[in-house]
Order: sequence, then structure tokens, then C-alpha cells
Amino acid sequence: MLQLSYVGIAFAAVFYVAFGIAVRLMELSDTDRNKARLWIVVISLSSFIISNYGAGILNLMMGRVSWGIVFLILGTSFGVILGSIFLKLHNIKVRIKMRRFMLLFDTVEKYMNEGKTNEEILDYLTKSQKLAHKDAVNFLNFISDPTNYKFLSDVNNKIREARMLTRLK
Repeated sequence: MLQLSYVGIAFAAVFYVAFGIAVRLMELSDTDRNKARLWIVVISLSSFIISNYGAGILNLMMGRVSWGIVFLILGTSFGVILGSIFLKLHNIKVRIKMRRFMLLFDTVEKYMNEGKTNEEILDYLTKSQKLAHKDAVNFLNFISDPTNYKFLSDVNNKIREARMLTRLK
């Protein structure tokens, strides 16, 4: 049974190397290549974590305390690495949503300043931006509140200032 855990650790390493080389040799777009690499890392780390925990527990049961602790520490450290990868992916998704929200606000603010009606803006949000009707109505209600509008306007102005300063440098 202990050998099975060692085979799992070896499998994770071979999987990472073999599929990493295969993805590099494939003709994929950058997006697809990055997704494939991410999945390779997640699968290899998951296999490595499970195998290390298995080897650690089995070594502890066999009386090899030092080897058991080493494998458990390795499994935990790679678990922390995998967790940090998932946390970073979550943060990226949140940033994308915030950026999209601010772009929508910028566009809707421009339409409001042009004098477009709420129906025209709602039509833009549902058809062009492919928001659900309920989400578009909630978005319009949210930015129609004077406090929210003022806050978002201030944030948008700060973003514009930061972009201008970045371009000047």
C-alpha cells in the first residue's frame, strides 16, 4: 500500500513533465495554453497532495514517524500552494467583475449625460451587454441612487487620473 503512495507521487511528477511538454508542443492560442497549464498544475498538485498524505499516514501507521511527518508536511505545503493558486484565481475573477462594472457605469453615465431614457439604457444593457433583465434593472436602480452615483463617479474620476498619470510617465 505504501508503494502505491510512492507511485502516486511519481505519477504526479511524470504527469506534470509529460503534459507540460505536450502542451508546449501543441499549437494552441495563449488562452488555451494557459488554461491547459493551469489544469496540469492543479491535477499534478492534487495527486501529489493525496499521495503525500497517504504515504505520511501509512508511514505513521508502520512506525516510521519521521518519514510520516515529512510526507505530511510536504502534503500540507503543497496544499497551501494549491490553495493560494485558487485564491489568486478568485481575486482575478473579482477584479474582472469590478472592471466590467466600472466600464458599464462609465458607459451608462455617458448615456445619461446624453439624455437617453432609462428604457434605452436598459435596452443597451440587455442586448449589447447581454445582462439579464433583472440584473440590468438592479444595476440601473443601484446607480440611480445619488449616494452610489456620487461614490462611483468619484472612483471613476480617480481611475481616469491614475491612467493619465501612467500615460505621462
